Amino acid sequence: MLEKLVSRCLGWRVLLAFALAATVGIVTVGRPSLAAAASASTDNYSPAAPEPGTDVPLADVKFAMRPYADNTFYVIAMKKGWFKDVGINIVPPPYGLKVTDTDVIALLLNGQVEISTEYIPLLLPSYKSAKTLKCIAFTDNFLGMAILANPNLHLKPFKDYVAQGMSFEQAIRQALLPLQGKTLVGAPELNDRPFEEAAAKFANVQWRLQVLDDSKSLVLAKAGRVDFVNPEGAPVVYTLEQAGWTDLLDNGDLYKHGPAGVNSPIEPLVAIVGIASNSDYVNSHQNTVLRFLSVVWRTIAETKKDASLFDLQAPYLNSVAGTSLDGKGVQSTVETLDPLSPFEYNTAYFDDVDSVLYFKNAWTAIITDYANHGIITKDAVTPEQIIWAAAIWHQMREYKDKTDVMMKVLETKSLNSEGQSLLSKAKQYFQIYDFLDAYRFASAASTSASNPEKAASER
Repeated sequence: MLEKLVSRCLGWRVLLAFALAATVGIVTVGRPSLAAAASASTDNYSPAAPEPGTDVPLADVKFAMRPYADNTFYVIAMKKGWFKDVGINIVPPPYGLKVTDTDVIALLLNGQVEISTEYIPLLLPSYKSAKTLKCIAFTDNFLGMAILANPNLHLKPFKDYVAQGMSFEQAIRQALLPLQGKTLVGAPELNDRPFEEAAAKFANVQWRLQVLDDSKSLVLAKAGRVDFVNPEGAPVVYTLEQAGWTDLLDNGDLYKHGPAGVNSPIEPLVAIVGIASNSDYVNSHQNTVLRFLSVVWRTIAETKKDASLFDLQAPYLNSVAGTSLDGKGVQSTVETLDPLSPFEYNTAYFDDVDSVLYFKNAWTAIITDYANHGIITKDAVTPEQIIWAAAIWHQMREYKDKTDVMMKVLETKSLNSEGQSLLSKAKQYFQIYDFLDAYRFASAASTSASNPEKAASER
């Protein structure tokens, strides 16, 4: 029963996405070459060999960002010059192109945008006629689905019960039991219905759903006239949490502690934001893509260490989203509702087959749901064919592992000045997550160490 409810509610979401796509022509309009039948290059990522020599190539990248906190942190890297550190020039200057969900797919299809931030499921409707749009990275988990309780009730969240040692089933039951027979205020949008249904099923609790716009539920909540709400908008969730409302359960709790696997009702709920491109571009600019992503991982890592970097993002975000956040506000929004995924965290997406977030589990369910509602055909795409992020991340991790070994070996050798310089550069690029160029410099240092005369003559 739950699986049917999840599927039916998600169907409304994907049907609306498809309607939007059809409205702007992204399903049927595109360059003929991009709408052609799939070939090996549109189905599979094809890694490129590292460039010879030690010069870092220069490349322009036509980049676009959607107007959200977790889609605009790239501005930090642009202002700090981190893209230029790996030879990438973002165009159009200074911060790339501003896009929305209405136009970004068409721009990716026709090549006006080469790389863009994206909510990845929105790529799927284009598979009705083309197979070229790909996810090249996952950047964060959206945790904006949350059942909140009035702070005057003094209730304990699911997380506290888990911390006490309760099982998933016990913790979710205890956290949501106060809703038994009560009213939960939810938004008219159907995006959160599957989350609500899954929560009720797992907790074996029944409540009455009162549908209200977020603006109205926020007024009532602030006035203390409602006890339980599940807003649609992340800003409302954040606002109420800041006002002391208790996060009884959010979709992140389900990801972390709920049952995983292709048949789990949680899998279609997985909401991961990432980066999109098209196969034509990726398979002709593989190393540029790796360098671009190295900056993304570097930026995420740096914001974890220095939250003041969000001060650089805030003005741009406010200009495109109509918000009035300072750096701390952006930081809180991201950390609370859109936690960014460091390089190492990608094991949850691409290696941990037992994780709810494992891409084959989640995307088998998501693709099946879209197919069941006629958005795409049943055999339109597999998880591996749309989520190229898995192959790309594994390639970068291989560069990381090989480079780490080479650098440790080189540390034991007596290197000449040239070899020391190359090793130093390898370490520098390694630290900024450009494992491709770190590998190139370490390889050159190894060559210099094993055959200094030959290396000198080639230089």
